[in-house]
Amino acid sequence: MVLDFQAGKPEAYQDLFHLFYQPLCLFLTKMGLDSFVAEEIVHDTFLKLWNKSDDFFELNSVRSFLYVSCKNAALNLLDKEKRLRIKEEGYKYSQEWVDLPVTQQIIYTETIQELHAAIDRLPDQCQKVMHLLFVEGYTPQEVADQLEVSTSTVYNQKMRGVQLLRNILDKDQLFVFMLLFADVIHSSVK
Repeated sequence: MVLDFQAGKPEAYQDLFHLFYQPLCLFLTKMGLDSFVAEEIVHDTFLKLWNKSDDFFELNSVRSFLYVSCKNAALNLLDKEKRLRIKEEGYKYSQEWVDLPVTQQIIYTETIQELHAAIDRLPDQCQKVMHLLFVEGYTPQEVADQLEVSTSTVYNQKMRGVQLLRNILDKDQLFVFMLLFADVIHSSVK
């Protein structure tokens, strides 16, 4: 069958299509795609296969090409959808921000600026950890990996940073800090 496919015989292409079409659609739906999108990807992949018919000498190489191509197309689509969702969430957040009264926007912006300035006044290692956790939004493990320290060092520096910020920030700033970063602060409990 593969030799006939390589020779460009449409019947061999149809045989391959019938052999792999349903399993590939099932494979893609198990990846979380709906059946219509899965079918589109499989059809596109078979078109690519037809255009590369000279490259295949055995059934296993055809099978591998089909599954890998379908998987990559599905992952690309899922990644694109994820980026789109993130943009939509950002737009929704920016709309909520625009709808706030200007005085609230000013207070929020200035408070965040003061929080950043307070973090910048912390000792060097503590400042790096706090910046990565609170400003950049990294997890403790990601911070540990980036700074090449243990996660216990990250947790210790975070606890130290929070204690130092209690002394640096006034009562209202500390309250905003605790509200904004409650989930990050409480994740220090191991």
